[in-house]
Amino acid sequence: MSIAESVEHARPAFQRDVSAGLDALEPLTGRLAVGHPISDGDHVVTSALRNYRFDAPHAPASDILPMDGVARTLAIRAAVPAAALGALDAALRESVHYARSRQLYGGTVLDIPHARSLLAAALADALTADALSSAAVCLADAHAPGAPVAVALSAHLSCLLLTEAAQQVSVLAGSTFYARIAPFELIEQHVRDLAALPTLVAELADALPSASAGVEAWGDDTGATAPRALLRPDVAAAIASDFPGAAEVHAALAALAVETLTRPAAGGRAGADPHQTLELAHRVALLTAAAAVIDGWRQARGSDAIAADPLAMEACLRRIRGRVVRRQPPLPTDLVARLVAHAEACAARGEEMAIGPARATVTPL
Repeated sequence: MSIAESVEHARPAFQRDVSAGLDALEPLTGRLAVGHPISDGDHVVTSALRNYRFDAPHAPASDILPMDGVARTLAIRAAVPAAALGALDAALRESVHYARSRQLYGGTVLDIPHARSLLAAALADALTADALSSAAVCLADAHAPGAPVAVALSAHLSCLLLTEAAQQVSVLAGSTFYARIAPFELIEQHVRDLAALPTLVAELADALPSASAGVEAWGDDTGATAPRALLRPDVAAAIASDFPGAAEVHAALAALAVETLTRPAAGGRAGADPHQTLELAHRVALLTAAAAVIDGWRQARGSDAIAADPLAMEACLRRIRGRVVRRQPPLPTDLVARLVAHAEACAARGEEMAIGPARATVTPL
């Protein structure tokens, strides 16, 4: 079974419970070991992921897909964040149901502009994580030369996006989040568990430092989901032709890519400032996400998928640019309206709000 197929199989379990999702991934990843053990006998007890029993030592990989340590780490970093999108997706759907049913100030919660902005921002970050993790899964399944670095960068940023989007959802749920009122207690559970994943799972906890040494090589990669793809003339032409409204934010990201990729690489130098090294790797991860979002849009054009919607793409790119420059302005009202409409439609139909790597059309190389 490929990583993409494993993720597709595990996502429904993640929607119910993150611990159940990790169980569903065991044929691929084996039993996970905790990154920072607080042992109780042979297992680790944590306040999050309460139904998952971490092994204190590293468990062997599954008999179904035997792997060495490097391959297993790659599989965990590619599969866990991609599958964990199922948990965020479920939290988003529950938050929409809550916001549409809760009466406040003569309307519903979702009639409040700030609440709509929160939902749109969370969904944009979820779509970005979906595009990025889908690209990482494709690279890992294709055994691409740049996969180890790209997957590590994706694991770092996807986990961050999932955690922060879940926190946005918790604000949208208001006191219901803290009171754990049925059926919305699922929101609190997923927010807690998604925040715990990159801390408890060792392969996710050290993803960014492990990618640092390979950032320069990934910056030189010419693949469609590498940062240098932001500089390709055909990408700029496609955006200018199909959706000129996104041309400005794409140009800004392309300029940031030039600035970033021409920096002297510090990851492999002795005595390099570790903070600057990690900051550079984080920025490259953000630019990788931008390239993945654009490539997903190009590949999906003409379909009904949300990835094909230029307004959704622009919202994702604006959120990425805000993270790079560390200044996050609210999304424009037309982008908010499009994302909220998508969220409401998916919640009403009980459908996933994102794509999923097994159905993604992201170019693997």
